[in-house]
Amino acid sequence: MYQREIYAEAIARIDKRRQLARLTQEQHTDQIRQEFPEAAEIERQLHQTCFSVLQVSRDTDEASRKKRLEDIRKKTETADQMLRIILTENGYPTDYLDVKYTCGICNDSGFSNGIPCECLKREIAKVGAERMNANAMLTLCNFESFSLDYYADLPAEQFTAMQKIFTQCKTYAEQFSPNSPSIFMSGRTGLGKTHLSLAIANVVLEKGWSVIYDSASALIRKIEQEKFSRTPDAQTSDTLGMLLDCDLLIFDDFGTEFDTSFTKSVLYTLFNGRLSNGKPTIISTNLELKDLQERYGDRIVSRLIASCQNMLFYGSDIRFKKWKKQLNQT
Repeated sequence: MYQREIYAEAIARIDKRRQLARLTQEQHTDQIRQEFPEAAEIERQLHQTCFSVLQVSRDTDEASRKKRLEDIRKKTETADQMLRIILTENGYPTDYLDVKYTCGICNDSGFSNGIPCECLKREIAKVGAERMNANAMLTLCNFESFSLDYYADLPAEQFTAMQKIFTQCKTYAEQFSPNSPSIFMSGRTGLGKTHLSLAIANVVLEKGWSVIYDSASALIRKIEQEKFSRTPDAQTSDTLGMLLDCDLLIFDDFGTEFDTSFTKSVLYTLFNGRLSNGKPTIISTNLELKDLQERYGDRIVSRLIASCQNMLFYGSDIRFKKWKKQLNQT
């Protein structure tokens, strides 16, 4: 049922786009008819030409039929050119009367040649991501609320590194595409990894891409429940599929999940699948590299390190600094 609901919602959204595109075109047409009577007359002639096509279909003489079709084509082109001249001479774009679908491949139908269009697949991923993020506090963090002042007491080299990380994250968010590289954030707890990850998520979401954010332990737990639970909702959900398909996956607190063979298998499938398909992932961890290698082995960790932009965070727990600052102000 869960997957059906996501599919139905995605189809409904695409159908709404189609209806909006047609409604907009109808409104534009009515507007031009009222403003320019000559345009209305040209449109009337176009309709007459279209009706004449029906007469052509009854013509049994092939040569006569081809000639009439060619005449209709020429008349249609002439009328269309006259309409576009009227539009441009009065400050309107030449395509003002065209139906402008969001997707030019399927014309907002969701299907091309009977096959699900890429726009439908993206919408399904987006709806699924929105449902998974329903309880995530994505809106609490942004780049404006991130302050480098909390790193001001660091050695100059480390402070410069944090400045660079902040700039890199902002640029990453602004220039995001499904072909963006993956990012591996490491460092002790409370240094801003989650804050910058969520700041990126907010910008990417505003651009219309699908983003899934959650902690490693929560995501693994959902996948495990779906695999082993007998409840109908769990059996018809596909968290792993959504994690593999979303435009950006933010995998927070890597290393906090239970260390089991099932977990390792899922992690390898997830990371290897996304990296192999060039899908960007942001992974954050509080563990050091040697601890991760000991826990998961080189097959997982080495692949991540080699395939990601590595960002090492410096400093001391910012949450403690904020608490201490608030305490001093009271």
